[in-house]
Amino acid sequence: MNEKPLVSKDYSISLEMFGNAFKDFQKKFTYPKNILMTCAFSLIGLSYIPYLFKDPGNSTCILIVIVCIFLTAGIWLNTAMIRKNLMNSIEGIQGDRYSVDIFESSMSIFTKEFAGEKEKAEEPEDEKSVSDEKNEITEDEDFFAETETDAPAGTVKTVIDFGLDNVKILEKQDYYIIYLVKRMFYVLPKNIFDEDEKKIITESFRKAKFIEERK
Repeated sequence: MNEKPLVSKDYSISLEMFGNAFKDFQKKFTYPKNILMTCAFSLIGLSYIPYLFKDPGNSTCILIVIVCIFLTAGIWLNTAMIRKNLMNSIEGIQGDRYSVDIFESSMSIFTKEFAGEKEKAEEPEDEKSVSDEKNEITEDEDFFAETETDAPAGTVKTVIDFGLDNVKILEKQDYYIIYLVKRMFYVLPKNIFDEDEKKIITESFRKAKFIEERK
């Protein structure tokens, strides 16, 4: 890509910020579906309550009501478990350093420094070879976005085209959320940018896929 970026920055993301961002992500894209399903199961279950008053021993009605209750609980439990599992899975990478280049119609992100990289370098040669084999990054593992090979050695560069239909962008008070529908979302902290850079970024996002104002 020969285009000069509007803004270029290195950054890291705290575990707390990532957790808050994922909650905002779920509220925007997961909760509406959950609420819709909850209403549907509630209506089905409630529709059988009058039959239970007439015939308390009706096993079919009892079963339907119980199933509706369990399905509703399962929807919200699954949402909570996804968040919990994700937070557990990223604990080991919260020290990663990233680099972002923002253009008028796209942005690119790559991992600049991996958490534990220093410790790996100090491992004995025989142990390090096993560790490297386990943690080797392949293109298949980074299935969340398109990649290019011009990033520094040992990294995978993610290129996000704002013109694609599967890109959604949210602006929150402390960060931006860039969501690749059904694939992955990225968190971009605001505190790494000065006010002029924030205006440039917000304007770039607004022209593309800016779908929610700051709250």
